[in-house]
Amino acid sequence: MTKSVQSLTYQERVYRFLYILLFFFLFLMGRLFYIQILRGENYRRVSEANRTTLFFEQAPRGIILDRNGKVLADNQPTFVVLWMPIELKREVLATTVEKLSGLLRLKEGDLASRLRPAVQRASLTRVIDRVPRDLAFSLLEHRPDLPGISVVTEMQRDYPQGSLASHLLGYLGKVTPEELENRLEEPETGELHGEQFLGKMGLEKVYDSLLRGRPGGMRIEVDALGRPLKILDHQKPVAGYFLKTTIHSEIQKVAEDALSRTGMPGALLAMDPRNGEILAFVSSPEFDPNLFLRRGDEESGGLSSLLSSEEQPLFNRAVQGQYAPGSIFKIVVAAAALEGKKIAPEQNFYCPGYFWLGGPGGKKFTCWKKEGHGSLNLHDAIVHSCNVYFYNLGLRTGPDVMETMARRFALGSSTGLEFPGEKKGSIPGRTMFKTGKRRWFDGDTLNMAIGQGTILFTPLQAIQMVNLVATRGKLFRPHLLREIRNPAGDLVQSESPEPLEDLSLSQETWDFLTQSLTDVVERGTGQSCKIAGIHVAGKTGTVQNPHGKDHAWFVAFAPSENPTISVSVIVEHGVKGSLSAAPIARDIFLAALSPTQ
Repeated sequence: MTKSVQSLTYQERVYRFLYILLFFFLFLMGRLFYIQILRGENYRRVSEANRTTLFFEQAPRGIILDRNGKVLADNQPTFVVLWMPIELKREVLATTVEKLSGLLRLKEGDLASRLRPAVQRASLTRVIDRVPRDLAFSLLEHRPDLPGISVVTEMQRDYPQGSLASHLLGYLGKVTPEELENRLEEPETGELHGEQFLGKMGLEKVYDSLLRGRPGGMRIEVDALGRPLKILDHQKPVAGYFLKTTIHSEIQKVAEDALSRTGMPGALLAMDPRNGEILAFVSSPEFDPNLFLRRGDEESGGLSSLLSSEEQPLFNRAVQGQYAPGSIFKIVVAAAALEGKKIAPEQNFYCPGYFWLGGPGGKKFTCWKKEGHGSLNLHDAIVHSCNVYFYNLGLRTGPDVMETMARRFALGSSTGLEFPGEKKGSIPGRTMFKTGKRRWFDGDTLNMAIGQGTILFTPLQAIQMVNLVATRGKLFRPHLLREIRNPAGDLVQSESPEPLEDLSLSQETWDFLTQSLTDVVERGTGQSCKIAGIHVAGKTGTVQNPHGKDHAWFVAFAPSENPTISVSVIVEHGVKGSLSAAPIARDIFLAALSPTQ
């Protein structure tokens, strides 16, 4: 009995041992399955990364052209300083950093901090981009004293026209850690890396994935200590796509120069009302996109001055600036009154220079002409921009009818331009006070009738408003792009006019508005835009500004009988549209309608 018990105990021990072996075997098999099958690809990449190091070569960005093929954004060969740290003794490394910092005019601490990751990994790294020619030659002369340093050329972004169309083009900046994390893999352009430049504004940002191309580079085999052994392969970068814009660079230049001469901030748009193509896109003051690409800010201080300027040169006033429209809104009010049968065009009102709301002793609303315009009809009220007439017209028409017509003119909503950040403006009415916190007063109606109060336009919305008069109700989505071509020159995409919803007004209303706006320029407040032999239709506007001098508006199209170009101009602190904005529009029309254009 005792032996049997001992034998059974022995078997139990053997089984238990086998169970333990089986458990560890299954555990090892499971772990092996996890490592080889489930996580195999990941570990393969890690192993490959430990065996190799990558040096990225920037791809030439796609070129941006104006409508006639003139280059707005290009690439040029630039010098890039590279460093491959080899087995340097500490004292040799310190001497190299000291000499290199002196040549590059950088602080030793800043340079050492920049090179530290490369030293730790013993990998090829960029020291600095866009090195001036004389400095590159100086580095080559001192190369024997700078072990590991090399100077190569690379095609990098350049804006040959300087600040021309800067708000249209935008600028580039190095990829941020957030962008690197959010856009790690893009099938069209490949993996992003920390040395890459991305579009941060304008067309550079909107079409970044097309313009950026696909970077190339070298894959270098390294040993266990990270030292380079050999180049495994070299992949050539692929250039980005070409963009041809709708911009006419000559008209753009004239527009920028004319707006700059005022010495005031502002914005200007020129467009072909027949198809929505934008011919000039200006926000003033401009900036030089090249500042964002130069080798730091130590020499000129230009970039820091740009970023700290009180005039906010990076603010895109053309699509983000929101201004009260002033008297250019009278176009909408007149259309609302005529279409609503609220008044006959020949109806006269007397302007003594002021209007009493509630009778004498009530609230006084003034006209810009202190002595008054006398008795005049709707046509003359538009020509001479009489506020008193429009006070009467606004009360007779009512805020609801004016608000409805404004929205039919596509105001208070986005235009559909491909630019990000476009503001919608604001078209107030009694609907904005539905909450009951405040009710609509007759004084609000008077302000609305002359484009004051809480009405807000962007310059882009203003030009769309006048485009509707120019085309008699046909509106097109504004756009900046004509075509896209791949690096081989093959057409990839071409833009065609995109009609928006038509504004159906009577033929009589369109005739009346066109004739009245033509007479504004021929013998009214817009005479500073008058051009011999060309009929221009336009409207001036002056906007009260609580922070300084009044803002100045002018919107127009020409020739009035067969419009091919429209213009919208806003000059901040320009005092009057007739003084500062209308002459700018005249320069645009002369540039666009001369026989050589």
